[in-house]
Amino acid sequence: MNIGAVLIGLVTGFTSAFFGIGGSSIDTPVIRTFLGLSPLQSLGTPLPLTILTASIAVFSYRKVSLIHYRVVGLTLVTAFPAIIIGSLLTSVLPEKFLMLLTGAVLVLAGIDFLVKDLSEKKFAMLDFPEERPAWKILIAGGIIGLVSGVLANGGGIFFVPIFVMFFGLKIKDAIATSLLIVLIIALPGAAVHMALGHVNLAVMGWLALGVTPMAYLGAKLDIKTKSKVIMLLYGVVMVAFGIYFFLNQLTARF
Repeated sequence: MNIGAVLIGLVTGFTSAFFGIGGSSIDTPVIRTFLGLSPLQSLGTPLPLTILTASIAVFSYRKVSLIHYRVVGLTLVTAFPAIIIGSLLTSVLPEKFLMLLTGAVLVLAGIDFLVKDLSEKKFAMLDFPEERPAWKILIAGGIIGLVSGVLANGGGIFFVPIFVMFFGLKIKDAIATSLLIVLIIALPGAAVHMALGHVNLAVMGWLALGVTPMAYLGAKLDIKTKSKVIMLLYGVVMVAFGIYFFLNQLTARF
């Protein structure tokens, strides 16, 4: 039994559902740091689990009507094909570049919430249209889908802040909406990475053992937690671990 993988699954399953980021954004650097998998397997192994995590969390969020289905539908139009292209690019991009980009993305996502002092009250004061412009959602979906494919994640780490800052969704709505998108677009990404041999099935199985119960708990707790607390924790966790992982990989041998 791989105790390390099970423990990682417990922690990342909870945080993924709680913060609405699917799982692989956190799993990749953690697996690379603590389990020592190769860069490409660290990218690909968590992605199928993203589908499991997001499915469990979406079931909880759906029952409290937090998902914006129009935003989901428009996002998928461009994000779905873009993530396939991005996933194929991982086989030709340098491994060190992929790991450093993963760390940088974690830091930037956290800074979005900390430095800009995000709050629902602040963004509620902005004049967001009731019907978010379709073209903006389509562009956001395409760009995030491409980057998510390259980084082998479902895109939740990007969708959550974008939905809050540019489309005026409340943080809990953004998390719930993001997770449904992540659930769907992770499917082609996972298929591509499995075909490329980037998924360690044994490690994935042990991770799943920890992910399953904690994803449900994370989603339930998120619904009951104050939005400002969620955003503060989101920013702190992303920045702290992102900096650590970036510096670790900067000096690592590949």
